[in-house]
Amino acid sequence: MSHKRIHFLSFILCLLISGTALAQQDSSMMSKVKVGCLSGNCENGQGTYRTSAGNIYTGPFVNGKYFGAGKMTYRDGDVYEGNFENGKMHGHGLYLYRDGSVYDGNFANGKMDGEGSLTYLSGNRYVGSFMNNQKFGTGTFWFSDSSRYEGGFVADRMDGIGKWYYPNGDKYEGAFSKGKQNGKGAYFYRDGNKYEGDFVNGNFQGNGVLSLNDGSYYEGEFSRDNPHGFGIFYYVNGDIYSGQFENGAYGGCGTYYYANGDRYEGDYMGNVSHGTGTFLEADGGASKYHYDHGTIIGEGTQVANASFPVSRNLPVENTTVASPVSPATPKEEIATKETGTSSTPLVEETKTKETPVKETIVEKPITQEAIAMTTKPSSVTNTSGTICPVCRGKGKITQAEIRKK
Repeated sequence: MSHKRIHFLSFILCLLISGTALAQQDSSMMSKVKVGCLSGNCENGQGTYRTSAGNIYTGPFVNGKYFGAGKMTYRDGDVYEGNFENGKMHGHGLYLYRDGSVYDGNFANGKMDGEGSLTYLSGNRYVGSFMNNQKFGTGTFWFSDSSRYEGGFVADRMDGIGKWYYPNGDKYEGAFSKGKQNGKGAYFYRDGNKYEGDFVNGNFQGNGVLSLNDGSYYEGEFSRDNPHGFGIFYYVNGDIYSGQFENGAYGGCGTYYYANGDRYEGDYMGNVSHGTGTFLEADGGASKYHYDHGTIIGEGTQVANASFPVSRNLPVENTTVASPVSPATPKEEIATKETGTSSTPLVEETKTKETPVKETIVEKPITQEAIAMTTKPSSVTNTSGTICPVCRGKGKITQAEIRKK
């Protein structure tokens, strides 16, 4: 065995011996500290009592139990001042955590229960209902960044119907579940854009309507914040696209209706014509073309004696027409409309110590910060060819669970 290894093993052995000695010394010191009534009358009257855990209670006693307005100083530095009943925190009280957080409110059977306020060292603050040491019921949570949530809570998380006000002026109204937007809701942007529809884990997911502040709007399916699946986009100039979307862009089979009566029917990919498509003019003429990422390949084929219906035959007809687009020629590359959409929201207590007299335990509440927003929604842009160019960068609401030990 090498000298280095022998020295290392000797060092480890010394550490173990030292640790054992310190533990024995601490245990010996604790055994020398008096446990029980330190002064006064700890049966029926005023007194001071030290528990076996090292916590100290000062206040009135009834039949050997804490009863009335008293003070419990915990060995770890937390302090409770307030009412006791049958040896437990009960009624109104003030709980001061050693990190500076403060709970001021009602207790029942040693736990936060009823109306109260919980102020965190971070500056976040909750005011509302508690049950079994957790936010439960209706309340308001203010964040240090000036955002706030108003609505239902279940087990320390946003749950039920609520409103989320963002520091940039945006707002969400609707359903929450387990701390995130889930179910039906509406997200209002400060610039006038709005999404109404289904949410899943904070994302646009399912069916919804995305209304832009220029009067355009999209109605259809969404997936992970983007138009995805079948949908219809109504442009403010009277144009309409009806068909498949993929990740926020035209993708698959679709029809683009021009305000002047012309239309294109065919394949799309990445928001441009790709595959086979037919361009139909309002006067009845029609030509078929092959496209490669928006570029016509080869010569087109005229469809003889074409008889294509000119009716748009859409579920909802757009009656707002402004600045009609001039007819496109058969050789013209069919370009899709560019429109931006807004980003979307965001679209994140308690452990106990039983408190005694004699061996009665008072449960010690634990604080938990509920929710924290990581990023803010982006503003609407019009520089991308996708329908929802900034949806992927929208803010999220996450659950930040900070439990005090």
